[in-house]
Amino acid sequence: MTVALRGLTWDHPRGYRPLEVFSHPDVVVEWDRQPLSGFESTPLVELADRYDLLVIDHPGLGAAIEAGAVLPVEDVFAPDDLALWESRAVPPTWSSYQLEGHGWALPLDAATQTCVYRADRLPTPPKSWSDVLQLSEPVVLCVAGPHAGLMLLGLAGDRAGETLLDRQRAVAALELLRAVWRRSDQTAAGLDPIGVHELLVAGEADCCPLVYSYAYYGQTLSWSAAPRLFDADGPGNGTLGGTGLAVTPRAYSKVLAVTKYVRGLLDVKTQVELAAVGGQSATAAVWESPDVDQAWNGHYSATLETVRASYVRPRFDGWIGFQDELAERVRELLGNDDDLGAAVDRIEDDFKKVRHG
Repeated sequence: MTVALRGLTWDHPRGYRPLEVFSHPDVVVEWDRQPLSGFESTPLVELADRYDLLVIDHPGLGAAIEAGAVLPVEDVFAPDDLALWESRAVPPTWSSYQLEGHGWALPLDAATQTCVYRADRLPTPPKSWSDVLQLSEPVVLCVAGPHAGLMLLGLAGDRAGETLLDRQRAVAALELLRAVWRRSDQTAAGLDPIGVHELLVAGEADCCPLVYSYAYYGQTLSWSAAPRLFDADGPGNGTLGGTGLAVTPRAYSKVLAVTKYVRGLLDVKTQVELAAVGGQSATAAVWESPDVDQAWNGHYSATLETVRASYVRPRFDGWIGFQDELAERVRELLGNDDDLGAAVDRIEDDFKKVRHG
């Protein structure tokens, strides 16, 4: 007997094609789509009553847990399955969905902020933000929605977790971003990462130094590691993105069907095959496959180390609202002459208030 499930993913071929192409002999999932902005704007509790499976991103976990919108993965899947999937996931995707002693989603899609460019116009991509300032053509910065703040976090987020920002790095990052912004193509300020990629595909820009990468555009575009802020930096100046697959309480009575479906979906062979239709799997074997890499113009080899070293955002209940506020503050700082040290201190103070109530 075939079991029917209902799921929600995001409205880009990278988000829906792999799920719509994959089929299971015993389980049928009807996949609806929402805009990319829905990840940040639609509370998961509003969706949990309508869907068994939700494609989510990790920053909203705190609110989802507080609302009881998703189940701990330990309540749904066997320990052996979880251990296997963890061993196959690109770091730090698995840990990004761990909170309060439980896992709340299975990494499905992996992404981080990297440099995207037109190799036919820019043979050598910038390796540092100082290089970005030396480019002869205006660049595009992705500052719409939360992305202005996410650039700052990628460059200066405190990876030890004691504060939000490394103050020295944050001031230096804002100084450079302000300088780049003032010579950038500001007509693109309203574009999200998909829009930025499409702008470059259309030939209307040559480079965006830090934006979430989409291998889907590999027929035209190229990528490189996130530019260094300081000379001693490694490739990790990006903020982790991607998505995970969460199970809602509505699906609890169909756990066996969910388990069957996910085992098939996360099979390594399946994930490698789904990369051919534009997916960007969180399975490490996909990122390490020479064939997949070649098919998407070197996207995976160019960005893998940036993914592995990415900053993972806070995930407490209330983070999404603060993330929006952070982005607005960064946009303001790009366009004014306010003292950056004082601005960073205010951001940190307000973060502490939100984080600790």
